[in-house]
Amino acid sequence: MSNHGVRILLVDDHEMMRKGLQLLLQAQPDVTVVGEASTAADALTQVRAHQPNLLVMDVHLPNTDGIETSRQILAEFPQTKIVALSADPDLALVNSALQAGVAAYLTKDCGPDELLKAIRAALEGRIYLSPDVASVVVHDYMRTVIHKSSADRPRLSDREQQLLKLVAEGKRNKEIATVLNVGVKSVETYRSRLMKKLGCSSTVELTRYALREGIASL
Repeated sequence: MSNHGVRILLVDDHEMMRKGLQLLLQAQPDVTVVGEASTAADALTQVRAHQPNLLVMDVHLPNTDGIETSRQILAEFPQTKIVALSADPDLALVNSALQAGVAAYLTKDCGPDELLKAIRAALEGRIYLSPDVASVVVHDYMRTVIHKSSADRPRLSDREQQLLKLVAEGKRNKEIATVLNVGVKSVETYRSRLMKKLGCSSTVELTRYALREGIASL
């Protein structure tokens, strides 16, 4: 560890897990494990007593979970960094943990090197997510963006799509009127309404929209 005199508190309700973490961390230069806790209440007590720089916190604790415990600790000791450990990369838990203010979120099957990397990042003021957790978060973000994009996109009728396709293909109003079997005035009206609906101000913009949405192709 590059940070001098790092004081770490381990919070997990499984003694074997705590002992394994202690062996790993005590082997690092400039790291001291100042205590262990198996419950939320014990964690709060020990944080107040030892004021560690960082906690390695199990998300699943008896009675009060690790996320709520993290929220309480950070409210009282905002400079403390928390690395959360969980059995699985559950999106709801990850979001709750990040909202609570944890600095890192790892699954318990991570390797020793990754835990040390997360601790280092947290102490440097950076957010760290293990690859499996990051994958879940990014996938949800992309799904949300795509859904939002689809929801915001104006719904076009079959006639409007047909008109847009013909415009993108470079057809003039008279040619479009022939294809659609309507008058030129009607085409002009449809075209004007379509431009307003799509927020386009020119034929070029209509064409770009049609290409982008796959309604027309070059």
